[in-house]
Amino acid sequence: MSAFLGFAIAQAIKFFTVWYKEHRWDPKQLIGSGGMPSSHSATVTVLAVGVGLQQGFGGPHFATALVLASVVMYDAIGVRLHAGRQAEICSF
Repeated sequence: MSAFLGFAIAQAIKFFTVWYKEHRWDPKQLIGSGGMPSSHSATVTVLAVGVGLQQGFGGPHFATALVLASVVMYDAIGVRLHAGRQAEICSF
């Protein structure tokens, strides 16, 4: 449940961030991907913390969740980096 809650909070933050910056409501932000904060990263981070709290931070379940979280966050950083570079190229 905590992973789903983390995902929902990250999506809600995106929704309100768009409203604050652009003064418009964009319901697509509640279910869409992309943007900050990363709902994928939030989900796997909360999942890893939840597993650590339930199973212990020294066990194999937490180690697996931590590796999963690391892979997802590393990939998210790479995607954002390359998307930003592509945006710079296309904006000229």
